[in-house]
Amino acid sequence: MKEIIYTETAPVRIDKFLVKEIFLSREYIKKEIESGNISINGTIVKPSVKLKKNDKIIIKESVNSIKSTILPQKYNLDILFEDEEIIVINKPPKTLTHPTTKILTGTIINFILYHTKLSCIGLPLRPGVVHRLDKDTSGAIVFAKTDMAYWNLINQFKERKVKKYYIAIVKGIFPSETKEISLPLNASKKQPTKRSINFSDGKPSLTYLKVLAISEEYSIIQAHPITGRTHQIRLVLSFLGYPILGDEKYGEKSILIDRQALHAYSLSFYHPVTNEFLTFKAPIPEDIKLSMKKINIDINNLKLNP
Repeated sequence: MKEIIYTETAPVRIDKFLVKEIFLSREYIKKEIESGNISINGTIVKPSVKLKKNDKIIIKESVNSIKSTILPQKYNLDILFEDEEIIVINKPPKTLTHPTTKILTGTIINFILYHTKLSCIGLPLRPGVVHRLDKDTSGAIVFAKTDMAYWNLINQFKERKVKKYYIAIVKGIFPSETKEISLPLNASKKQPTKRSINFSDGKPSLTYLKVLAISEEYSIIQAHPITGRTHQIRLVLSFLGYPILGDEKYGEKSILIDRQALHAYSLSFYHPVTNEFLTFKAPIPEDIKLSMKKINIDINNLKLNP
């Protein structure tokens, strides 16, 4: 059994506090709190309870004995960069970033663990995961191989130092000027796997959208999200009336592509050790290129930033 005394004066949620104390994922910690394996002053509480100064957190031994049970799987990863601290992957579409309680194999994490080690922070299902891409979104994504790199990258995301650029094909003729879109996003009350615009209690999001090309009834959009809300780009474009091609969750199926036409083509951040500002480019995948060709867009004429 482990005991931690909360010494700060500012109240903080117990699940959020413990993420940095015992190096496990927040989702796992929530389940352990709900099951009574983590308590405050001997009392079973909810994960949302805020700690007060001198509260005693009691953690049963079973919580800290967790080990990785993720099956390493051989796969030909498209590695954009790798050193002792991080690994940057060009994620293929139709692939989960990490395992879930229902899907334990065939994810990027399974493939990376066959190739190399990752930080244990985020176990049992998300070791080394500092951000994610949706299953059907392709492109550049970074993972932490050490604990130090994990916390450094997490802080960079929180402080909005990480720069991400996406390319998307959308239905409709998008306005020519760059748009700064600020909308409050939240989980959908009707469908838990979806997000919705909620002006009463949604979390703020900020996205810069720029049209790169227009053809017939379609537009090629460059999206630069400042915040990193779940489904942010997909939901914002759909709300504006320009759903991403093939996005069944926020739009509809398309005969031009069998997944959402969204690709993270550029990812920039400061190296956790050298502090060098790095930029990695993930080539536009063949299915998006083919879709552009079908709507008479010449990919060579697109001016992508940065």
